Amino acid sequence: MTGRIAGLGSYLPKRIVTNDDLAAIVETSDEWIQERTGIAQRHISDPLVEKPSYMAGIAAQRALEDAGIDGSEIDLIVVSCTTPDKVIPTMACCVQEAVGADGCGCFDINSACPGWLAAYNTAQSFIESGNCSKALVVGVECLSNFVDWEDRGTCILFGDGAGAAVLVADESASKNRFIMHATYNKAECLTAEARMQPKRWEEEGFLKSTMFQMNGRDVFRFAVTEVPKIITELSEKYSFDLNDIDLFILHQANARIIETIAKRLGQDISKFPMTVYDTGNTSTASIPSLMDRLKKEGKLVKGQKIVLSSFGGGLTWAANYIEY
Repeated sequence: MTGRIAGLGSYLPKRIVTNDDLAAIVETSDEWIQERTGIAQRHISDPLVEKPSYMAGIAAQRALEDAGIDGSEIDLIVVSCTTPDKVIPTMACCVQEAVGADGCGCFDINSACPGWLAAYNTAQSFIESGNCSKALVVGVECLSNFVDWEDRGTCILFGDGAGAAVLVADESASKNRFIMHATYNKAECLTAEARMQPKRWEEEGFLKSTMFQMNGRDVFRFAVTEVPKIITELSEKYSFDLNDIDLFILHQANARIIETIAKRLGQDISKFPMTVYDTGNTSTASIPSLMDRLKKEGKLVKGQKIVLSSFGGGLTWAANYIEY
């Protein structure tokens, strides 16, 4: 048995912040942002209402509705999140309450932007080992809570949102195929300290360090080098031809990164769908929410051969080959 994606769902906050809105608070412009990132706008949550637990719950409910499955049938929930509104209970337990899945197994995963792939692969392992038959895999982030709105290098990039998938054990589904990597050698490229260290609050620079600190150039170079490598490694390990892939669904961090990856893989950019232009970088939520949009638009259909790949803090990076 392997998990088949039976349903997809997503949630984006109602408030939209355009590049012109950002230009009113930091030294930037719509032209400058779009030229470097392809981003025109991003969704920013209402911090009192659209918390990660809320967004994850809505995305999960929509995925279950799409699958035609009741929450009581779910026996595992795995949530990927680096920006939870609660430390205890887990985001997975909050989703459990939202969908009425009382009694099932629940836990969170933190692997930065590739976190949803890590959660997906974990849930697949439960299914393939016979310990689970129906699983909810959710990616959710409220990155706006960690953004330094005075730093034009990072505040232009990030948005909030959630995406979810329902996996159902299916003996006809192909075995899960993936590769995951990490290196701490480049950890300084993207960091954020935990704020709840009271004895450090008077330390010079500490409070600023609890917001995203990123070396954008190094992250860019890392992504356009390592993502094509891991996708090629995946194709060699599992013996498939990249030319046969219908869709490359990549982490929506930066349109220029995706364009460069497509070029280095020798693949037409039309195979690389993007939502980054109107969502910004939603980290672990970007892949499942993009898949949900593609399905709604009729562009994600049964039988397609798909490569999923993401990269992020750690630094971590991962790739999956699936037959939808």
